[in-house]
Amino acid sequence: MRKQVARKLAQPAAAIVGVYTTPQALSIDRDPLSLCLEAAMGALKDAGMDKSEIDGISARWPGPGGTAMHPGSSDWSTMLGVPLRWVGDSYPAGVPTLMDATAAITLGHCNTVLVVGGQARTRVPGSVIAYTRPDNEFTGSYGSYTSAQFALVAARYFHKFNADKRKMAQIAASVRNMGGIRPGATFFGRGPFTAEDVMKSPMVVEPFHLMELCLASEGAAAFIVTNLERARDCPKKPIRVLGGGMEYIRQQYVDPPIYEEVFDIGADAFQRATSMAGITRDDLDVFQLYDANAWEIARQFEAFGFCKEGEGLDYIMQRGVGVEPGQLPINTDGGLMSFSHIGWSGPTLKCIETVRQLRGEALSSQAKDPKYGIFSGAGSGAQYFNLAILGRD
Repeated sequence: MRKQVARKLAQPAAAIVGVYTTPQALSIDRDPLSLCLEAAMGALKDAGMDKSEIDGISARWPGPGGTAMHPGSSDWSTMLGVPLRWVGDSYPAGVPTLMDATAAITLGHCNTVLVVGGQARTRVPGSVIAYTRPDNEFTGSYGSYTSAQFALVAARYFHKFNADKRKMAQIAASVRNMGGIRPGATFFGRGPFTAEDVMKSPMVVEPFHLMELCLASEGAAAFIVTNLERARDCPKKPIRVLGGGMEYIRQQYVDPPIYEEVFDIGADAFQRATSMAGITRDDLDVFQLYDANAWEIARQFEAFGFCKEGEGLDYIMQRGVGVEPGQLPINTDGGLMSFSHIGWSGPTLKCIETVRQLRGEALSSQAKDPKYGIFSGAGSGAQYFNLAILGRD
């Protein structure tokens, strides 16, 4: 293991001032670019900004120049009609793009960054969504896919600790029920579900039933990041970027994940992020955690040190999922399991719900006066992890 060099981490100087999500659904028969443009304009309106203020962009299909986007192509600088000082295109969603944009703003490369992405017309009846099964070794050739990658890790966990699978089902039901009461969610109006409903759903890959897995859905989302001076002049309360962290073990979907290597991925990132933010785990009020499956939520609480390895399911069950005093406000919009999972931009939805909670603007399941929130992306089966901590200014 590499020797860690302790050093003081710089305080980010950026805040999120605008957010927007289009309605989410399993299938949307609409041009995906129009969805993304709707999200972009909605986020600008929420921020009280004109597009002329945008001088940085991080989008699923970035400009200038444009990259292929079926069934068309896009050039964001041309579409928005604005010149750009900074373009982030390495991972244009969720935590990585938020931290990249924050760094660019903090260093003065740009002032205001638009993050936008989404998808539509992606579903092919009877087939696995393409982005869950890339053409890599042990995936394309052997038929593996996202759920199976995570199942390799989870199956080892349940064998090692003889954990109660019904508790995982109860967590899945609780998160799905959050989406059932959230306007605009893919699962809005469905449920309520019980642990029994979850365990009666088809087994997809041991140990996961269908209802313990995330959706593959469609829609778009966007948020605006800007410098603190401009943020404090916006109509909505700015939500500061306080800290973040990432960990990479290896490229996903190439070599299969091994439990002993990935069971605590995120622990180091969490320590660095809380140190940067100047808080402890006990200060966190809301948790928008990556939920490719219900077990991955419990694993993150273990990695973050809320409980010991093997005790994550028990910890969540003892606290309960919800916004009542003493409960854990987890994935309060329904998460990837019930609100939506829009492919590459699924992690962006986590950021937006964290902002809405901290503003006190969640459309349902609003936590009481939250000050700090955490959201995360990827996880054990993906063999990389990222998280960010946001707070009220």
